[in-house]
Amino acid sequence: MKDQKKRISILGDSVSTFAGITPPEALFYDAWRQEETGVTSPDDTWWMQVIQGMGGILGVNNSYAGSTVSGGFMTSGTSEKRLRTLSAEGEPDMILVAMGANDWGFGVHPQEFEYEYRRMLQRMKRLYPRAEIWCATILRGKPVPEEEMFFNVDGVISPNIYSDIIRRIGTEEAVHLADVSGYHMEYETIDGVHPNREGMKMIACLWLKELQK
Repeated sequence: MKDQKKRISILGDSVSTFAGITPPEALFYDAWRQEETGVTSPDDTWWMQVIQGMGGILGVNNSYAGSTVSGGFMTSGTSEKRLRTLSAEGEPDMILVAMGANDWGFGVHPQEFEYEYRRMLQRMKRLYPRAEIWCATILRGKPVPEEEMFFNVDGVISPNIYSDIIRRIGTEEAVHLADVSGYHMEYETIDGVHPNREGMKMIACLWLKELQK
C-alpha cells in the first residue's frame, strides 16, 4: 500500500492568495494581478510549489489579503471561524502559517502581536492536535526602483522584531519554525511586498529548505 500523501493547509495573507482557490472577497492575485506578476497558475505560487515539493496535496488555503494576526476581526489569524476552515477538505496533516507581514506593515505594537500570535497557535493546536504546524518568519520583498512601496517601510519598526517574536513564541508553543528571514534574502516583487513569479520561486525555495532540514 502506498503512503498516503500529506494534506497541507495554508493560513496566510495577500501573498498567499489566488483566484479560484482562496476566499474571493479578499484576493490580491486576481486575473489582473496574475498577468502583471506572471503568477498565472496555482503552480506558480510559493505554497503550491512547497506542497508539490513535499509530495503533498492541498487541503484548504485560507489566505486573506490585508489580514493580520491581531485585531480580533473575523479575518484575523486568531479567528476560530477562520481556523476551522482549514479542515474543510479533511483534517490537515500540516499547516503552513505565513502571517505577520501586515501586523508589521500596519504598525501593530509588538507586545500585542506577541499576545495574539501565541493565542493563534494555541487555538490551532487545540483544533488540530495531530497536525504539524509550521510558522514562517517575515521575509522582506525587494523594492522596485521608481515604484511606490506598498508599505511605508520607513514609517514602521523593523520586521526583525516581529520575526524574533515568531521564533520565540513558536519555540514556547512547540511548533515548527520555517525561519525564512534567517537567510537575509529579498524576493522579487512588483511593489516591494507582493512577489512576481520569480519571487514566488524564491519564497518556495526557502520554505522547502526549512521543511527539509
